[in-house]
Amino acid sequence: MVEKRTLIFVTLAVLVWAASTSSLAGYFYLQNATYSELLAENQQSIDEMATAYDESMAKYNNLLSGYSTLYGNYSFPMGTNFTLLTYSFGKLLNNLKGNYSYLLTNQDDMNKTYHALQKKYQTISQKSNVTREEFGELLSEYYELFNVLSMRELSGIVTEAVTLTVSVCIDYGNETVVWHNETSMPAGSTLFQLTQEIATINYTYYPEMKPGHVRLTSINDRKEYSIGYYEGWSWIWCYWNDGEQEWISGPVGCDAWMLNAGGIYKWSFEHWSWP
Repeated sequence: MVEKRTLIFVTLAVLVWAASTSSLAGYFYLQNATYSELLAENQQSIDEMATAYDESMAKYNNLLSGYSTLYGNYSFPMGTNFTLLTYSFGKLLNNLKGNYSYLLTNQDDMNKTYHALQKKYQTISQKSNVTREEFGELLSEYYELFNVLSMRELSGIVTEAVTLTVSVCIDYGNETVVWHNETSMPAGSTLFQLTQEIATINYTYYPEMKPGHVRLTSINDRKEYSIGYYEGWSWIWCYWNDGEQEWISGPVGCDAWMLNAGGIYKWSFEHWSWP
């Protein structure tokens, strides 16, 4: 009887082991198939990213070549009147718009920067005698816009494969503090774009201010205001410095500050006075 019972237990154990082994084999097969599929998808993403990168670099080099030619003519002019060069600049500016039309259409700060430069160009091109300083300003602003657009396009390419997780705090200055933790944003996003995602904002655009042209004037209907010319409340941004364990005031406009993975940011409605 004991031997018979032992035989039954052994048989059951073998059956359980066989079933477990079969299940594990099926599980590992499914996992392997899943990982293989993911690897294939990742490889496809990498291949697509590499192709997009090559196309972006070819575009960049072509535009840079046109800029370099014009800059050479500016640097070694035949005379003191730079009016003739404004025609070439207009073609260069239109070429920039054609190559980065998607970014100019979908990123409001870039669109405003482009139109501010275009307006300045149109004003200068109507003059009968364009000075070296005036044309030099056009070239300088073009080059800055060109580089920002190319950088954002490259960031957008990386975005297809990479996202960042950041945290941002909004301190309304009335003891109301709201955190947006673990917020996912595409790689290459700016603090301005992050703030647009988490809040309703209003802002003022300053063409002459750089780096960055945007200053927020309200967040979620909390508007800045002044008492005369020497006192008021405004929105100020800062970021958390892990090494120093302290908040650091934002050194540039929020539209020029690129987000870091794991970064911590804060908008504060703060009182100011002068002097």
